[in-house]
Amino acid sequence: MKFHTENDEQIFVSEIVPERSYMFDQDLKTGLTIVWNTGRKATFTIDGEPMTINKNCIIFLTEFHQIQGFEFERMNIIQFNRPFNCVRDDDDEVGCRGVLFFGASDIPKIVISKDDLGKFDLMWNMFVMEMEEQDDLKLVMLRTMLKRFLIMCLRSYKREGTDLPADNANVGIIREFNYLVEHKFRTHTTVNAYAKMLNKSPKTLSNIFTKFIDQSPLQIIQNRRLLEAKRLLMSEKKSVKEIAFELGFSDIQAFSHFFRKSEGRSPSEFREA
Repeated sequence: MKFHTENDEQIFVSEIVPERSYMFDQDLKTGLTIVWNTGRKATFTIDGEPMTINKNCIIFLTEFHQIQGFEFERMNIIQFNRPFNCVRDDDDEVGCRGVLFFGASDIPKIVISKDDLGKFDLMWNMFVMEMEEQDDLKLVMLRTMLKRFLIMCLRSYKREGTDLPADNANVGIIREFNYLVEHKFRTHTTVNAYAKMLNKSPKTLSNIFTKFIDQSPLQIIQNRRLLEAKRLLMSEKKSVKEIAFELGFSDIQAFSHFFRKSEGRSPSEFREA
């Protein structure tokens, strides 16, 4: 089951079986993914390294991980993109920048204890039921449930006393860049501005992004500004001119050119659609 909004906010929540394993090649290649093995022991090859996942183990994957092979009986999958959950001021530990996805050089993994299994099962069933709802509260509910699920996982992670070795340096830079963009995209709109914050040259940033992901630093900045523009146009009573200045554009013409180049229509046409 997949839920998405007009602003490209997406979350996928479903049990999958081997017959649906094509999803690892098609639907689960971007965003952040929670893999909960609910069947017998599963094996994966991730980034060239074999990995065994026992029943009721959970692993946390990012778009940087490459899955080359797998064998499993059944799994619960939660997968969400960054616009869905990574554009708010969540605590670092729980958010997309936190330890569950970027805190360790190895793939983070937890084992659900017998005492906690009932809580996880209940949360999963609530997730599935909410995915079937069709009302205006669905997005808020799904975000709340995702955060609660992540908190439950983080508590288990900490109780297991997992060591948190240093991040890979390049992945750490990408993580910090994304985090800075989420907090400063309204006032800092150039790659050079973020490069200075990270004590890197713009060229070094571009080389790192080229190596690890298929988006440039500038594309990430622009996509974040575009997402916010669409949200404001849909949900706010502010004028197009006010939105343009809020997002750091020098005038309404520059904003309109930026928006039309990405969306193929003007901000006013988008709002009226």
